[in-house]
Amino acid sequence: MAIDKNSFVPPYYQLAQILEHQIKTGAYRPGEALPSEAELSEKYGLSRMTVRRSLSHLIRAGLIRAERGKGTFVSRPELDRAVFVMEEFHKDAAARGMAASSRLLEARLVPAPEKAAAMLQVRQGTKVLFVRRTLLTDGEPLAYDRKYLRYDQGRPILENELQYQAFPDILEKHAAALPMSSKMILRVTNLNEEEARALRTSPGSPAFLVEQFLLAADNRPVGWGWCLYRGDRYQLTSVTATI
Repeated sequence: MAIDKNSFVPPYYQLAQILEHQIKTGAYRPGEALPSEAELSEKYGLSRMTVRRSLSHLIRAGLIRAERGKGTFVSRPELDRAVFVMEEFHKDAAARGMAASSRLLEARLVPAPEKAAAMLQVRQGTKVLFVRRTLLTDGEPLAYDRKYLRYDQGRPILENELQYQAFPDILEKHAAALPMSSKMILRVTNLNEEEARALRTSPGSPAFLVEQFLLAADNRPVGWGWCLYRGDRYQLTSVTATI
């Protein structure tokens, strides 16, 4: 992509759009440094002032951050942290006076089954990463988590990161596109035998089911899964301000 000097669109904005596209398609990943102002200036034939203006635009948009003396780096996208990020699970448990942990049950490449293929918009049988784990408080299972992720074969999977990292963290390393937004659907359900066994309770017990999606910038799904929370040990609380 090049800067069109004859366009009515200002050069700084064209460069900002180019960099935004590269960030959202995974050319630059969260935490990764962008080229320096000098490098961008030379590559696109722009003044340092114009490049600086482009970077300022991306900083205001929250796509990158500047670190004094180090350069500019891709920011981490803001997602539904309460659902996806393990640190929030640990914080929530700590607030309740409990110790939180997770236990990896399974992590392997599998041919995408029909429903997962449809949800991820890939051909049935395409290799995807399947992750299954339990989330525990005080050593007792509270939630049963299963995920299907689009998989980038150029990035090996390590069990320890699947054990401790959050869904978005894994996707950022192993999916072909950077997740930029998330969606969740909450339902109430009853546990089947497999789910009840994982949660050490009886089949038919009530549970909260949170279906989860991660979407790339073009709204293409890069991850899908669902997490079941024991209905007898977990409650959802909403606080609404009144005027």
